[in-house]
Amino acid sequence: MLETYFDNDNPTEFFIEFQIDDIQYTYELTTTNATVISEKIYRKDKRKTLILGRQHTDITRNSLYDKKREVFLRDNASIISTAKQYRIEEIDSIYSFFDKFNSNVNYLGHRHDFHDYAKLSEFYSSNPDVLDFVKEKICDFDTGVVDITIHQYEDDEKEKRYFPLFAHRNGDESALINYHFESSGTKSLYVYLAFYYLSIKKGGVLVLDEFDTNLHPDILPRLLDIFEDRVVNSMRAQLVFSTHNSDILDRMGKYRTVLFNKEDGASYCYRLDELPPDILRNDRPIAPLYRSGRLGGVPKL
Repeated sequence: MLETYFDNDNPTEFFIEFQIDDIQYTYELTTTNATVISEKIYRKDKRKTLILGRQHTDITRNSLYDKKREVFLRDNASIISTAKQYRIEEIDSIYSFFDKFNSNVNYLGHRHDFHDYAKLSEFYSSNPDVLDFVKEKICDFDTGVVDITIHQYEDDEKEKRYFPLFAHRNGDESALINYHFESSGTKSLYVYLAFYYLSIKKGGVLVLDEFDTNLHPDILPRLLDIFEDRVVNSMRAQLVFSTHNSDILDRMGKYRTVLFNKEDGASYCYRLDELPPDILRNDRPIAPLYRSGRLGGVPKL
């Protein structure tokens, strides 16, 4: 699904650079809301080479798979998904890279299914390794929780329903608290940490909008540690997130931080290392400059 800015008729262009097994790829796409105009996939070993290309429904370049294999393109489907449907194995690694993306937003905004704690509890019940990871982090983040257990019951239609109980230390004993009575921060961690775990296990890309919502600022660096620890994140998963919390800027640095500005109803972005060096030097903290408005990306109030 694609909608252009103010429903204009101009084609929209995308490109993404990514790496699979130490080989760099570039994917380029030009499309309207109804038709794919062009697609290109480049691979870079020693030099950048076009390995697969299409113009409308015609394949214009193919050094990726056997040319005897006929692939018929639809004008509203990508060449990557089409080649996958034709079971062309040479596209599998590229298709898998995009298939391992996960995000808490979709076309209509925040995904409500991300916050379906009942379905997630059922998943935890069947995947104790994921629950152990979530439990370890929540207990470690000083939320007051010392244990999490998954329970079930049958509803009026004899369907199994799952729910968590959170154990809190109360003197020499522990008290069990229902999910609904937990803090917003603990609820957020209970939901999102599963996707952290799944991303690092399969080497995917986790895209989170406002990943800091309801969380104390001191917890945010600990969440980043999950991805930056080469032992924990041996599959080299990536986290892409948006936040309004400026405290994290100096942790991320200017090479990993992108600011967004809005002018005349349109948004544009730039990475901090694109700014002139006299504005942002390597030896200066970023957060104070950002808060002062000198770097942009702040509302004009």
